[in-house]
Amino acid sequence: MFDYGKIAKDFGLDIQTSEDILNSIQEWAKIYNKNEPWVESTKRSLHVAKTISEKVAASVVNEFKSTCSDDNINPLYQKVLKNIQKDTEYLVGKGLVYFKPYYDGKTIRTNIIQADKFIPVKFDDSGNLTACITIDQITKGKDVYTRLEYSELTDDKMIIKNIAYEGKENGTILNRKINLNTIDKWKDIEEETTIEGIDRLLGGFVTMPEVNSLDNDSPIGPPIWYNALDTLKSIDEQYARTLWEYEGSELAIDIDESVINKDKNGNPILPKGKERLFRKVLDVDDTKDKSYNVFSPEIRYNAMFDGLNELLRIAEEQCHLEHGTLCKAEVSPKTAEEIKQMKQTFYTTISNIQTALKNGLEDLVYSIYVLCRLYGIPVGNDYSMEFDFDDSIIVDKDNARKQSLLELNNSIISQVQYVIETRNMKEQDAIEFVKKQQEYAKLTEKKEEPEPDEE
Repeated sequence: MFDYGKIAKDFGLDIQTSEDILNSIQEWAKIYNKNEPWVESTKRSLHVAKTISEKVAASVVNEFKSTCSDDNINPLYQKVLKNIQKDTEYLVGKGLVYFKPYYDGKTIRTNIIQADKFIPVKFDDSGNLTACITIDQITKGKDVYTRLEYSELTDDKMIIKNIAYEGKENGTILNRKINLNTIDKWKDIEEETTIEGIDRLLGGFVTMPEVNSLDNDSPIGPPIWYNALDTLKSIDEQYARTLWEYEGSELAIDIDESVINKDKNGNPILPKGKERLFRKVLDVDDTKDKSYNVFSPEIRYNAMFDGLNELLRIAEEQCHLEHGTLCKAEVSPKTAEEIKQMKQTFYTTISNIQTALKNGLEDLVYSIYVLCRLYGIPVGNDYSMEFDFDDSIIVDKDNARKQSLLELNNSIISQVQYVIETRNMKEQDAIEFVKKQQEYAKLTEKKEEPEPDEE
């Protein structure tokens, strides 16, 4: 945890985000990173929060494509999109992510700031981020060096301030201030600078679209799994019981010491590879054979796993996931309408996250554009962006393709429209595609040779 009071004092600011929310962000990150606070050293965990985050992130950016019309900005943007699924997983698993572009002396690069290295400071009345602190840390042995970068939008300019600290890994992280040039990586960073002529922070801020139950007024959305937090704990408890059931019902043989051969040191000699089967005892039940007793209780397989499966199903509902995402779907919904409803709920969740991600990426590209102009990297006077999110979560592509073919064969739609619907092309591209195919068909069409005249 960071000392948020010290941070606010050192920068001379008032952090609007409550300390409860800031501490919760750190806890969310621990749970996502498989450090659940309820898992004791003697227990095991299914780490369901991480699994949910992986599956939802994959659905959000499945076949996702996006471009920027500017030829110099687009390559920089595409580098970010190479890891978009991983970055989206940080978003849904920890509650937020921040795309932070910067100039490295040659070109524009983008840092991905995860929730536990980010402090949202201020928001406007519309929920737009207007001030934040990003955290950069370097560890050398037990020493930790931390750089805090504060950015605030005021009117049409952004003020940036940097403070560096030295601390200990298992002690006070922000122990004492140091000069930025103490660390080679930070030696060229100015303590304070200003960028003018902008209308938003230079960065793409994305948070989950869900309402925060800790603070309904906070624009910070909780992770996708947060609504199922208590259930996730119950899942791990049930999982621990299930493992204990298996371990407690392992086949064993209680054997009298007197019938065991011993080596020269007095140690028992047991069948090689079967040692764990035998449990040495001084005496066995008088009613049974005096040499051994087989321990083989019946395992409650169905009851234990049915209980675990039911908890996984409950977690699915709480997180608005499609049935079968976590649990073993033994019984499918009986009607097509029920299946459609379940898909629609999941689709709405995914669609809302996609909208939030799109807004953040738009802000990122705007920021890259501003930095390019600021540092003399050639860009046009304007640009546009395109986004294409896959809709296969709700749309059955095979059936949709069959329907389009049926409509084409019955002259309901044109060849161009058919290509648009089945190949996901834009209208102009589809027109060109159809023209080329028609021209190719003419060139390869075999001409019928005239039959020779009969003599």
